[in-house]
Amino acid sequence: MTARNWRRHASHLVIGLTSVLLAGWLSGEPVLVLAVASFCYLAWTVANVFRLYQWLRSEEGKIPESLGMWADIFDRIHELQKSNRLQQEKHQSVIQEFLSMTDAFPDATLVIDQNDCLTWFNDAAHNLLGLQIPEDLGQPVTNLLRDPDFADWIAVGEQVQTSFEMASPADGTIRLDVSIITYREKQRLLVLRDVTEINNLEKIRRDFVANVSHELRTPLTVLLGYLESISDQCPDDVTPVISKMQDQAHQMQGLLSDLLELSRLQSAEQVSEDQSIDVPATLMQLKEQSEELSQDRHSFKFSIEPGLFLLGNAVDLESAFRNLIHNAIKYTADGGEIAVRWESTEEGPTFSVQDTGIGIPTRDIPRLTERFYRVGSDRSRDSGGTGLGLSIVKHVLNAHEASLNIDSELGLGSTFSCVFPVERTSRPKNARSEG
Repeated sequence: MTARNWRRHASHLVIGLTSVLLAGWLSGEPVLVLAVASFCYLAWTVANVFRLYQWLRSEEGKIPESLGMWADIFDRIHELQKSNRLQQEKHQSVIQEFLSMTDAFPDATLVIDQNDCLTWFNDAAHNLLGLQIPEDLGQPVTNLLRDPDFADWIAVGEQVQTSFEMASPADGTIRLDVSIITYREKQRLLVLRDVTEINNLEKIRRDFVANVSHELRTPLTVLLGYLESISDQCPDDVTPVISKMQDQAHQMQGLLSDLLELSRLQSAEQVSEDQSIDVPATLMQLKEQSEELSQDRHSFKFSIEPGLFLLGNAVDLESAFRNLIHNAIKYTADGGEIAVRWESTEEGPTFSVQDTGIGIPTRDIPRLTERFYRVGSDRSRDSGGTGLGLSIVKHVLNAHEASLNIDSELGLGSTFSCVFPVERTSRPKNARSEG
């Protein structure tokens, strides 16, 4: 109600009160007249309050008619009702648009509360997960998606940003990639994407690489055998050609070996149980292999903490450590130094390889673990690199919940560090130690 209307109603009230007092004075009964006028005003006010109450209770009642201040009150409430109705229609339209949009999503989308109970889901969740309305609303999501690994994953979903893959409860042949997003206080959004086709294509790719690699190894071995047998009997002018063929064949053989190793690591069917690994003994074996590969062209320093064992897969970890040491040998010039360390740190057991080699440009470091990525094709060709070594290392570390840290400066060397979780530390009482 505007200030102008209030002033108008106040002036009417003053005029009415003055009229009542004047009438009481002229009649000689001012108290009686004032009492009667007050009673009538009070009755009129109560009647308007009752009409207001009845109007507000009815959803579509006609606006009451009145006079003076009450007419303005009824009109103002009516305006607010119209405005509120328009806002509700607008909000409802936005909600309907949002629901239509989310129902069009191909990914199953679920909303869960602080107790991990389901509060909403879209149509894709009904199709992919078999959820029903209203039976499944309010149910714990772990009761609807019965996977022990999923229950463990969602319990730490706020601390872990990685996604999770599981089979669909409605169809075991469908693979779902699950990610979690905290979008409001005490509420989280679960997004489940069908990755069955991607997994099938990835499996076809792995099988193709493995099969081709296996098929090529036999003729390549035969070729190397014949080259080896004729290398000592060919004329001197043909010797450089034979030597170059041998180098290329050995490089191809290394590529096939790395492809098979990477295919094995990426295989979804691979199941490995963690064992206590005598890392110091493994590194001493790698030290002998590295010195033989280097042929006294480099200076080695192995610093190994005795008795520091690790829970994991021995074959995979040996492959990762060997790749890092051999990379240091390949990219370190003659006379350079290579330092290998295995020690306990605050972050966890750490394996590191430091060299005084050619170093890596800063812009290339983030892409080093990509398959077939090479910092420079010329230097990789000269050193016989396949571009798969660090990709193999990355896969092994991911399987052991470890991280790979790379610190390098062009021309000054590089340091590759593998940091394992503290929980993977193993120290047997009768640990075999070598330094």
